[in-house]
Amino acid sequence: FFFLESKKPGPIMPCRKSLPMLLLVPLCTAYTLRASPPRMQNSATTLVHAGSVASPAIRPDLAAAIGNEPKVGMANEDELLAKSTFPIPPDQLIALAKAFTAAQLAGTADGSNGGSDWFAEDFRFVAPVVGPYDKDLFIDSLKSFDLRTAFPNLSSNYHHWRVCPFEPNRVWYSVKYLGTNDGPVLGRPATGKSVDSPVQAHSVTFNEKGEVKKFTIGYVLDKETGNTGGLGGVFGLFYAIGYALPFPEAQPYQPSPLYGALQASNRAIQDAFKASPAFKSAVNKVITTLGKRPDA
Repeated sequence: FFFLESKKPGPIMPCRKSLPMLLLVPLCTAYTLRASPPRMQNSATTLVHAGSVASPAIRPDLAAAIGNEPKVGMANEDELLAKSTFPIPPDQLIALAKAFTAAQLAGTADGSNGGSDWFAEDFRFVAPVVGPYDKDLFIDSLKSFDLRTAFPNLSSNYHHWRVCPFEPNRVWYSVKYLGTNDGPVLGRPATGKSVDSPVQAHSVTFNEKGEVKKFTIGYVLDKETGNTGGLGGVFGLFYAIGYALPFPEAQPYQPSPLYGALQASNRAIQDAFKASPAFKSAVNKVITTLGKRPDA
């Protein structure tokens, strides 16, 4: 229930990177797909393919690969969206998502201050380690934090709005928080420190009336970027300015002792797998036995 507010009136939203599940050493299989190389012109520096010229900065052998695409596993987004029976078309869904975001910034999304109530009765809010919340709990939680004073110049940098081809009533978009802690936060003085968050994925899911039935936020795309320790939303803001909250979910991810040991010895494990398929098979059986879900 930690929420982010912007330099504009009204709240943006929170969260944090989800804690990774216990993973064991991944095994990968690579598939090489070959296609006829595109026509070359001055092959040391220039590639002509489909009417475009490759940048001379690209290594020639990689430039020659431009135009090759996966022959399997590619979703036909246009075809999937064309099959949708949802009554609101994609362009209007994106417009609705942006209008909902504007209402949040203005503090009117719940119907207060003369605005429209955007929330469906079965609304759910979900973040990596927060929720699910129903409509009333979400709205009350939003009002319990006011970070505009702490981060008066904070910008969300909304970008990459698109409709999900698999859930054609859902709009995905990305945010990247940039700003400075220029005011007091949670009773603490301003630090003057800057915030540079990783890009985070948010989504808004609508019902047939254009009401918001689900809102998800704070799913970090690359934990190695920014200065928030890989954390999203308010958890990341606090960490960036030196006021990290005192529980594991609000701290940068740390592997468990077992997983940490496995990662540290991953090279030796992979070499042992290559040397002995029988050993690999035995280890995999142990792994899947220990990790088996009780409800599976």
